[in-house]
Amino acid sequence: MFNRIMSVVLSLSLCMNTVFAQEVKTEDAWDLSDTPMVWTPEKKKLKFGDLELLVWVLPQARMTAPIGGYLLFRNDVSQLLQRMNNIQVRIDEVIKEERYACDIQLKEKDVSCIRQQEELQFKFDEQVKRIKGLNSRIDDKDDMIFYWQLGAGAGAVLALSLGLFAISK
Repeated sequence: MFNRIMSVVLSLSLCMNTVFAQEVKTEDAWDLSDTPMVWTPEKKKLKFGDLELLVWVLPQARMTAPIGGYLLFRNDVSQLLQRMNNIQVRIDEVIKEERYACDIQLKEKDVSCIRQQEELQFKFDEQVKRIKGLNSRIDDKDDMIFYWQLGAGAGAVLALSLGLFAISK
């Protein structure tokens, strides 16, 4: 029962909306055929990113322009602003992507530099050990030569003293 009442009320409400929907008539009927079209341009200073333009905005389409300059429709200005904002968003995204890529490359470069520095330090340490080994071998040979010279000198002194001793007896 309740469903039937609701369906009747809804049906009547839909019918009443279409029946009473009529154009509102005003006393001022605009007849544009007799009078010339006159308009006052809206002078605006628009900023698109860093670009700043002084424009005359047409309030309606198909109007003549009494003043020279840029003539834009309101819809065109809004589309232009929307596109510029979208471009700025894309520019920001590209800058962010490039900055991220550069950060990754810098980290890889730092890791590579650290690895190369460790390798160079290892090679330097190996060279230092090799040079120290060669220096110690030279020192050992110098010591051995010194002992040979000392022994030879002592032998010569002994031989001379024995020779002198033998001659003296």
